[in-house]
This record gives sequence, C-alpha cells and structure tokens, in this order.
Amino acid sequence: MHEFWQELKRRNVFRVTIAYIMLAWIIAQVAELALDSFESPPWVMQTILLLLFLGLPLAVFFAWAFELTPDGLKKEKDVDRSQSITHHTGRKLDRTIIALLAAALIFVVADNYLLDSPEPEHGMAAADGVSIAVLPFVNMSNEADQEYFSDGISEELLNLLAKIPEFRVAGRTSSFTFKGKNQDLREIGQSLGVDNILEGSVRKSEDRVRITAQLIKVDDGFHLWSEAYDRELDDIFAVQDDIAKHVVNALEVKLLGGAQKRPAPQSSIDNVEAYNAYLKGMFFYNKSGADNLEKAVQHMQEAVNLAPDSALAWAGLARALQGLAGQTSVDPSALLLRAREAADRALSLDADLPEAHLADAHIKYNVDWDWAGTEAAVDRVLALRPADLGAQLLQANLHMTFGQLDQTEKITREALARDPLNDRLPRLLLYTLFFDGRLEEAAELGEKLLEKDPNMPFVRAWLVSINLARGRVSAALEHAEREPSRYARLLSIAIAQHAAGNLEAALAAQQELEGTYGDLAAFQQAIIYINWGETETAIDWLERAYEQRDSGMLIFKPVAALNELRGHPRYEALVRKMNLAD
Repeated sequence: MHEFWQELKRRNVFRVTIAYIMLAWIIAQVAELALDSFESPPWVMQTILLLLFLGLPLAVFFAWAFELTPDGLKKEKDVDRSQSITHHTGRKLDRTIIALLAAALIFVVADNYLLDSPEPEHGMAAADGVSIAVLPFVNMSNEADQEYFSDGISEELLNLLAKIPEFRVAGRTSSFTFKGKNQDLREIGQSLGVDNILEGSVRKSEDRVRITAQLIKVDDGFHLWSEAYDRELDDIFAVQDDIAKHVVNALEVKLLGGAQKRPAPQSSIDNVEAYNAYLKGMFFYNKSGADNLEKAVQHMQEAVNLAPDSALAWAGLARALQGLAGQTSVDPSALLLRAREAADRALSLDADLPEAHLADAHIKYNVDWDWAGTEAAVDRVLALRPADLGAQLLQANLHMTFGQLDQTEKITREALARDPLNDRLPRLLLYTLFFDGRLEEAAELGEKLLEKDPNMPFVRAWLVSINLARGRVSAALEHAEREPSRYARLLSIAIAQHAAGNLEAALAAQQELEGTYGDLAAFQQAIIYINWGETETAIDWLERAYEQRDSGMLIFKPVAALNELRGHPRYEALVRKMNLAD
C-alpha cells in the first residue's frame, strides 16, 4: 500500500487532481456570472457542471496512465524510469496550483467586495418578505365593454394584498403595463422584480360571474394554487376575499396574530349595481384626461346615489372630482368643494378606509396647503396599507415642497423599486435631481426617458432648463420645440429663445401662453420672467399664482430658477404665507 501511495505521488496524480478541481471551480464561477448576464436557462449551467464532474476521473486516469515527456505524451509503461521527468512536471504543476489558488482568491475578493451588484434600476429592491404582482385579469365576457369589471377585480385584489406587511406588491401602473400582452411570465417577473404572479380571467354575464385565478412561481412556472369560481354577482366580495386568502396560504406567509392579520375586504359596496358603477368610475379615473375624468365623476356619483352608506364609493367620488378639477379649463372651486365634502363623508362612514384618507390627503395637500394635515393623512394610509404607492408618492411630493430633496429622492427610488414601469416616478426623480443641482444625472435620466417614449410629456421642458443651466442653448431650443404639452412647450420656448437672444420669439411665446391660459399659468409666467431677469414682474406672477392656488406653488421653494429671489421681502412673505419657512 505504501508503494502504491508513493507511485501516485511520483506520477503527480495528487497534483493533477488538485489542479483540476481548482480549475473546474474557477470555470464554474466564471460560467455562472456569464450565463446570468445572458439570462441562460438553468440547464446550461447544469450541463457545464456535469461535464466538469465527469472530467475529474478522466484527468486522474490520464495522470496515472500517461506521462508528459520531451517527446510528447506517452504511456507511463513505455517510459524508461531513468529518463522520467515527473519531478520536473511536478514542480510545474506546483506553480500551476499556486497560480490557480491566487486566481481563486482574487475572484472571491472581487466577487464579494468589488463586483457587488448595484441596486437594480428596475424591479423590487431586495428586502424581506414575499414579492408578488397582480396582473390585470383577462376579460372573457362576450361584451367588450365589460373590461372595466375585470380591471376592477384585479385592482381590488392588489389592494387586498397590499394591506399585508409581509407582502411586497408591485404597483398597479407597472402590472397593468402588461395588459393584453402575451408575454413570458419569467420576463414579466424580471421586469417587475417579483417572485410570484397572480393572474386570471373574468367572465361576467348578467347576474353571474365566473372568475379563474392562479398563483404562479416565476422562476419555474409552477402553479402554487389555482381555483375557479362560479357565483352570483352579489357574492363577488366573498370571492375576492377568498382569492386573497388562498394566495396568502399558498405563499406560506406567517402572519402575526393569526386571523386579525389575514386580508379582509375593503369597505365594500354591498349594492351590486353601485359596485358596478364604482368599477366603471375607477376604470375611467385610471385613464386620466378631462373627458375620462368627467365619466369617472358620473359613475362615482351613480355609485353614491345607489349606496349612500358606502365609504369606498364616496372616496372614489372625491378622487374623481379632484382629478377633474386639476384638468378643467374653468373655475375648479365648485368641483373641489364637492371633493372635500365627499372625502369628509367617506371618513365619517369608515375611519379605517385607506382610500378615504388618501382622498383627504390629496385635498389637504393640493387645495388647502395644510402640510401637517397632509402628513397625518398619509401616515394613516401607510399604517392601514403599508404598500400604498399613492401615499408614498404624495409623501415624496410633500418633502419636495419643503425642499427636502434627499427625502424625496429616497422615497421615490423606493417606490420605483416596487413600481418600475410607472412613468410618474422617474419624472419626479428627474425634477429632484435638477433641483438638487445634479445636472449631469438629471440630463442622463431625461434622455433615457425619451429613449423609452419620445413623446413623454414634460420631460423635454425640464431638459430645456437642464441644458440652459449647462450652457447648451441649441439643445434647449430643440427640446423646447418638441415638447408635446402645449403650455409646457410655450414656457420652454419663451425661456430658450430668450437665452438664444431671439427676444421677439420669446415674447411671442409668453404672450400666447398668457392669452391661452391667463392666470391658470401664473406660475409658468413667473418662471419665464425670472429667467428673463425681471425680478419684480416674476414676483407679481408668483403672488397671482398664490391667490389662484396654482399647483406650481407646491414646488416654488426648491425651483432652481427662483434661487435668486431668496431674501427678497416679497418672496419671503410668500414663504411665510405658505407656512414653508424653515
């Protein structure tokens, strides 16, 4: 046995074995990194590992049976012992092993300390909990106009799951991006940064509804749970709750406290006709645009008429009225008064309804400029539904109003991780970077957004200001002419043409803006005049914007163009009147 052991050493079998194992390990690590980059299927890596494993006995066999000589590779039995150079080969193998060991150490250090993956630009940030997206359920009804119902079911389920602290739920905007697209679930999961997807279909016919739902694990496509429901329409709320309960059970989330932590239905609308009207209202509300918002108000009003004791219906009416007030060309005060009354009614009916507190928060922020009240309402929403992206977005805007840009950026990036395809969030981040003076980062983000959608509103208008701050007047002029939003385009042309020395073109744009929008664009006029260097006129327009409750005043403190007004008595008076003093 001792002689056999010595012969193994003489033939360098041990050295070859060690060198092969180390080389195979390095190959496996590099292959894993490369294949992850190419998003290769798991079987590719499994095949590589199998080949490396099968190669080990072959390497040992060749080390035993063959010897490397100056005349090439020969069978060991054909080599004269006196002419053997295994000791020289052994030293070379020792150096090879040392080199491989050094390479392995370098790889380990680089992998752990130098090549840490950056935070993903899209998808949910790594965190404890279960990540899930609710895709829009497919409308299988014979009538195409029943789409509102399937969308509503999806959104209700999303809201139910978002109440559970242990769940990280992808935002509605991102999930609904895949509506009508027959895309691979693995690709969808990667885009949204989730591990699980809930999808299904809805078929509604008169007073009956058939809902199918299935919970799928993204990485392997396995069904964790599926169920079909054939019910009367008045059982829809029980069906929604049952689906949410089964999703929780399927994902084996250990909910603290048992029953009280299980998802419960929202303050539902017991009247089926009213619930139908509410879903139609939300369908048009989510489409935005003045025409759609008018339809949303009509359907929400119908819902509260049919179910006057439903807090959810009143909250929906408040949201629709306020949305319409922000896009109407007439005096919005009557709409805002109705919105406030609807929000108050919703809160009086159900003080624990997140939608009611969110509607109240928007009115306090956009209309009353009640910052403490806004913060309290937002905090209440997040306590009731920790994953509410609407509350997070309002929270980020509130910090921006006070010029607390670090907090705005932090919250916006967190929201982007959960709703990566929501265009409003990167636009908010763009404004934040610009206000913070990070012009290169802001410009890069703006160009990326335009690559995604060249007609995305307001992005080019902000790139005008960014490029002017960077001294790139020609680029600013190009973006100004191509801005899709009319009032933002006129604003941009007025300041870009003035910077280029084209005073007549700048004045023409300013006058067209005033003639078209009047005091509704008071804040934009202030921005024009401060860029023109006319300080007193700019403050005149700011004061008119304050009287009009112009939404632009919500960002007048951090706006970079207004920095030179700081210390001016009239500017500081506005700061105090808006309760924005430090």
